[in-house]
Parts: sequence; C-alpha cells; structure tokens
Amino acid sequence: MTTWQVATVVAAVRETDTARSIWLHIPGFPGARAGQHIDIKLTAPDGYSTSRSYSLSDIREGDTVAVGVEELDDGEVSPFLVHDLEIGEQVEIAGPIGMQFVWPPLDTGAGADKDNGAGADSDTGRGADTDPTRPVQLVAGGSGITPLMAMIRLRETSRPEATMRLLYSARSPEQVFFRDEFAALAAADRLRVDWFFTRTAGSGPRPAGRITREEFAAAILPVASRPLLYLCGSTEYVDTLGEWLLDAGYPIDDIRIERFLAA
Repeated sequence: MTTWQVATVVAAVRETDTARSIWLHIPGFPGARAGQHIDIKLTAPDGYSTSRSYSLSDIREGDTVAVGVEELDDGEVSPFLVHDLEIGEQVEIAGPIGMQFVWPPLDTGAGADKDNGAGADSDTGRGADTDPTRPVQLVAGGSGITPLMAMIRLRETSRPEATMRLLYSARSPEQVFFRDEFAALAAADRLRVDWFFTRTAGSGPRPAGRITREEFAAAILPVASRPLLYLCGSTEYVDTLGEWLLDAGYPIDDIRIERFLAA
C-alpha cells in the first residue's frame, strides 16, 4: 500500500517555456539517492485524484528535494505543476522509489521499474560497481536530464574528485534544462557537456539533426577508461544509443538505462 506524505512547495524555477523545477519540503523525508523518483498526487475539490512520477533533480538537502517537470500536451498533472502550482501550496508525495538507476551505484541490482511523468521504466546492468574512482558518462535526451542533474549536483558536494561527462541532446538551445548551472560548471572546468540539437542548431558549427553513431562514439568516454554509463530519455533514443554502446564493446554490466515513455 502506498504511503503518502504532505509536501510544501518552497521554490520554483522556470527551465523552459514548458518545463519547471519545483523544490518540495517534506517533513520526515528519509532522503533519497541520485537517480530516484517520487510520485506526486493531486486531488481535485470533488475528490478525484491522480498521480504521476517525477525524477528528483536535487537531493542535497535531505528533506527538501527538487523535481523536474515537463508539460505534456494531454497531461492531467504536468500542466498544473508547470503553470499553476504556487509556492506555499501543498501536494502529496510517495517515495523515494527506484534503486536501479542510482549513482553512486549499489552493490545489488534490486530495484523497481517506474513511471516518470509520461511514464518510464528502468533497467540496469548486473553487478553494480561501487568503486568511487570510476569515471561516469551521462547521456540525456530532453527531459531525461532531470535524474542525471541530481548526480551532477551530488558529485559537486560529495564526490568532487569523480570524473563526470555529459552528452545532452535537446530539440533546441531554448529547450535545455539548467542552462545557467551548466554554464557555471563549464566555466569552472567542472563538467564537459557535448551538445546535440535536433531541430534548431546551437551556436556551434554543427547543423541541427539527430546524433550519429560516429558523433556519439567521438563524444563519450572511451571504453578503455571503464566508465559507468547512465542513459535517460525516450525509449527510441536510449535503446539506439545502448545498442551502439554494446556494439562498441562497452560491458552491459556498466550500462544503466532509464526510459521516459510517452503515455
């Protein structure tokens, strides 16, 4: 049986025209791991309620966490969270949920599939490695950046020595989440980000379009460096890139995939 807790909105930041980061204070919340999610439930005055799952994008404050929400055209929950939910208002939450996509990784494969906003499922390579010296390659598509941002933020506060690289594909520069934070990390030489825009080109020489196998291979950490790889985005996106990784010789045990499903 799901246990619901009351959470209060304490801050919110507009990420794009259709996306928002929301910070929730949850008294007694046990804390979470980077890569987990929570369920958020809304209840109408007539008693009708519905819930959706959202990845945590910030876990550093213990009982205050952030979620990233992108509006879905036909969504029941996301339009309200993105456009109408105000600071001081309350929602119900359940979680944290999911142990298969976390960083630092655990030494067990235990976990559960999840539904994230539009729906999601998780899988992981077997035999998760807790070696803190291993480099990490993050690969995001669209709003799939949200759980990866929790990992990036946690790295800055708890494992600053860890090597971490990000490949981020979005429709356009205007659809990038956390733009200011990425700019600050890049300026401080704390994070390399490789950008790929599919519909509107960025400021660099690359034209808009989907990433190619050759571009992907050139951008990510080499197999010889034994990286842990976290992929999050649409099913087509992460499944394609996951196959490319296997073809290139990256061990399946080192690849962790989170699928954001359209539903």
